[in-house]
Amino acid sequence: MASSERKTIGVFASQVGRGWGAQFLAGVADAAQEADVNLVYFIGGKLSPVSGDESKTSFGLYDLAKPNQFDGLVLTADVAYGVSQADLDAFRSIHAGTPIVTQSVPMPGATMFIPNNREGMSALLRHLIEDHGYKRIAFIRGLVGQIDSEQRFQAYKDELGSHKLRLDNDLVVSGDFTQEGGREAIRILLDERRLRFQAVVAANDRMAFGALEALQQRGVRVPDDVAVTGFDDLREAQFLGVPLTTVRQSYYTAGRNAMRSLLKRIHGDTVQGQVVTPTQMLVRWSCGCLPENVRRAAVALRDVAKTGKLENKREAAMRALLNSAGVTEQDAAFPQYREAFGRAWDAFLLALHGRTSSDEFLKTVNAMIELMQQQDLPPSVWHNVISMMRRYALGGITSHTVMLEAENLFQQARMLTGELSQRWQAYQRLAFEQQEGILQNFSFSMAPAMSIDEIGAAISEHFPQMGIGRWYVMFYSDVSSPQSISAPTPKSYRLLFQYEDAKFEIPRKQISIGTGQLVPRGKTPEDRRYTAVVMPLTLARNRFGFMWVEMGPEDWEIYVRIRNLVSSALLRTMLVSQREQAQKEVERLLAETQTQARELAIAKEFAENVAAENANLYSSEQARRRAAEALARASRQLSSLSTEAEVSQQIVAQLVQIIPVERCALFLEDVNGEPRLRAHLGFPRAAPVDGLVYEAGGTNVYHAIVKQSEPILIGDVRSMKDWRQPEWLAEDRSWLGIPLFAKNKVVGMLTMSRGEPASFNHDDVLLASTFAIQASIALENARLYDKETSFNQLLGRMVEQRVEELNRALTRLEKLDRNKSDFIQVAAHELRTPLTIIKGYMGMLKAAPAIQENPNLAQATLGVLQGAERLHQVVNSMLDVARLESQVLSPHFESVTLGPILRLIQKDYAEDLQARQLTFELDPSINALPAVRADSKLLQKALDNVVVNAIKFTPDGGSIHIDAAVVNGDRGEFCEVRIQDTGIGINEADKEMIFEKLYQVGKVELHSSGRTKFKGGGPGLGLAIAAGIIKAHQGKIWVESPGCDEEKLPGSTFIIQIPLAK
Repeated sequence: MASSERKTIGVFASQVGRGWGAQFLAGVADAAQEADVNLVYFIGGKLSPVSGDESKTSFGLYDLAKPNQFDGLVLTADVAYGVSQADLDAFRSIHAGTPIVTQSVPMPGATMFIPNNREGMSALLRHLIEDHGYKRIAFIRGLVGQIDSEQRFQAYKDELGSHKLRLDNDLVVSGDFTQEGGREAIRILLDERRLRFQAVVAANDRMAFGALEALQQRGVRVPDDVAVTGFDDLREAQFLGVPLTTVRQSYYTAGRNAMRSLLKRIHGDTVQGQVVTPTQMLVRWSCGCLPENVRRAAVALRDVAKTGKLENKREAAMRALLNSAGVTEQDAAFPQYREAFGRAWDAFLLALHGRTSSDEFLKTVNAMIELMQQQDLPPSVWHNVISMMRRYALGGITSHTVMLEAENLFQQARMLTGELSQRWQAYQRLAFEQQEGILQNFSFSMAPAMSIDEIGAAISEHFPQMGIGRWYVMFYSDVSSPQSISAPTPKSYRLLFQYEDAKFEIPRKQISIGTGQLVPRGKTPEDRRYTAVVMPLTLARNRFGFMWVEMGPEDWEIYVRIRNLVSSALLRTMLVSQREQAQKEVERLLAETQTQARELAIAKEFAENVAAENANLYSSEQARRRAAEALARASRQLSSLSTEAEVSQQIVAQLVQIIPVERCALFLEDVNGEPRLRAHLGFPRAAPVDGLVYEAGGTNVYHAIVKQSEPILIGDVRSMKDWRQPEWLAEDRSWLGIPLFAKNKVVGMLTMSRGEPASFNHDDVLLASTFAIQASIALENARLYDKETSFNQLLGRMVEQRVEELNRALTRLEKLDRNKSDFIQVAAHELRTPLTIIKGYMGMLKAAPAIQENPNLAQATLGVLQGAERLHQVVNSMLDVARLESQVLSPHFESVTLGPILRLIQKDYAEDLQARQLTFELDPSINALPAVRADSKLLQKALDNVVVNAIKFTPDGGSIHIDAAVVNGDRGEFCEVRIQDTGIGINEADKEMIFEKLYQVGKVELHSSGRTKFKGGGPGLGLAIAAGIIKAHQGKIWVESPGCDEEKLPGSTFIIQIPLAK
């Protein structure tokens, strides 16, 4: 926070001028003056981070406003245009402890003042639809994401919907709140989309101005052909050729109340997070209506009162007059308006009844208009007020004589208003022209300024006329080196020059000032309040520094002009400084040149002699450069090919691009080490080139190249002994052969020939050798590619062959599995009949008296029955597996309770559990479980098999515990049953296989017999049956176990999930 007793407030605005921004800032300034607080305006563009140090976010000029130097901040709407919420949050985090009030900028922890966009835009749309009957209404949006823009667009959509009008997206065009954006929107609607519409509604007045201009340029009459409306009621809206129907919002009042709310927050008072300011629709010509003051001048018969007195209508008249002037109770001047309007009404009544003269009435009218002038209300509002007063007065008069007297009074009032309006407009023009004259004179003085002294002379002459008292220019760096406009604000700067006490000064001592200190120490007023403006000095994307000026006149155009003219002058000063430095450098060089004239004269002759040689060297160097570029292109071309045939042909094609020759050929060794022609250029088409051989001294030249591994250059083949070449080949006098290497071995050669003798030089040999290295690499890569391609093709055929073998094996395994299943089904059926007979006859034997009297026979009969029963269970299991595999198992679903089934299973194995001293526990929670959707018999069989498995693999003295709970699954709620034992456990590799039929854990031959014996033998079908049944119930079954260990007994937990009954 600021340390002084007087509070200091910072105001951030993107740009300023004579439009709505100035009205808002004027309200802020007046409220600050009333509260005796300092005000510093920062006019620095959008709140967008600039590129720089990634560890710290920079917001350009706004970095100068350090959080600890300001008690609060006010943000205008335009600083957030096109700025993301993330950037706004980043800015807020920097000023986290500072109270902030914004104008239509949503920001965490800040108070936002926003106009009633929805009500204002809705009233405008209702007027166009209901009063004018328009149905095709185009809409020009503002910036996407900006809160005012979005609310106004939403009101447009809502009103169309409430009036049963279809939203046509083609009639909606995005804008940017600028006049150019309005012109572009009309171009899109008419020229690009070729649409017809009855009205254009713009989200603000600026875009409406542009739309109006674009329509008129195309010959479209407003409002006869198309109606146009805006939003904001800028000053220009009523002075257009066609006055604009729009929505008024009081920027001045909003700015004033925003500052008051900020001061309340600074003093700790509670302020609401969002304040909605009122709006009012103003009907003018652009929608097709008559101006408001003209419409209100007419008095209809229904408005004429039959009873009542004018004296009793004072309060109603006051409300109507205030409303016609657009004055609300939130306006600071509301009491003054009410008093002035009341005096005028009272004076009218007195004059009407002859109790005072008409002059007294006209004096109150004059006072009323003077008040509206002071509050910056335009003449159209004055006429509205007079028309409204007349309408209310005549509506309460029934006497023709009194009405004539009233009309005379109002005629005089209208004449007075017209006269005052003309005076006011003339005064405004005169003041504007005087101000523009002062600014023009300043511009003329600054235009030729080429130095800081000339800038100071212009400032000293004109600043007193402009009302500027204190002005400082801070510079970021040396005058000769401006910074980029997109760079972060430097950490320090210096005072370049200043104007104070009516004197321009350049400081003798340059002192560096840290960021946050806007002016040198001691320059900020301490004994009085002040209002200052901080603006960047920029031009042509160059940033020089910033200026701090204590605000005098309230016309923002003055400070904008000063900033622009000083920036331009500083840039010229930099250019002049650079020019002077260049002049000095030229003079120094000229002196050196004169000093060295004799040496140059002496060296002239030598230079001329060397010139020719240099020219030759230059020509040679240029040729080398072109050759190097050709080599680079050839390398890229060769590296892009894959097969050896393509590379061979491309080698000779690229060679003639590097070294121009008549003929060239490429020879490569075959598997027998003999050179074979692979590619050529320049030979006759019908020639037998395959037999091409060059010989010297009866030996193939290729073998000589292989032997010496060096290039062979023949200046003139006629000088070679026994030079031989094919008769069909024309004689070329110069010949060059270059070896091609692979793995330090010559594998081929390149030959080149030219018609003229001695036409190859050393550079040609070096260039051809370099190219040969690239060609060798390309050939080797091509060979490797061919080999890899062949290998991949061989590997592909092997894979296809292997896949075919695996498919045949899979088919065989599937057939064997079906045979096994068929065998199980047939065996089970075949065994079941004899088993039934055996069980029947053995039951009869067991009941025979002879057997019962003989204990040994009784025991033997019982053993046979038990064995037959065990075998019968196995056969039933085999049949169950066969039914599961053939998918003929059809559960009969019903609501089933698990508790009775589990207790029945516990009872069935009570004797076996007691014999092996096993503990079987059912958790009490099972009794409270909801019913499941299942076939009770099949579910009992599945649970029985899992329990038997737990009994079988739990050693004597162990325990089995069963609990259950309701869980959520992928397809709804399930009942999850957990069967936990203290047995030997299951290995990870067996966890899935145990649910397959006929699968046995461990060595089958080591298992004991008996269904409930420890590690008792069995057919390996129980868990497979259980899994099949659970699957048929749309459930799941799996096992969890840390592993198998017959000593540590880690145990296993079988988990079964069954869907709950619906």
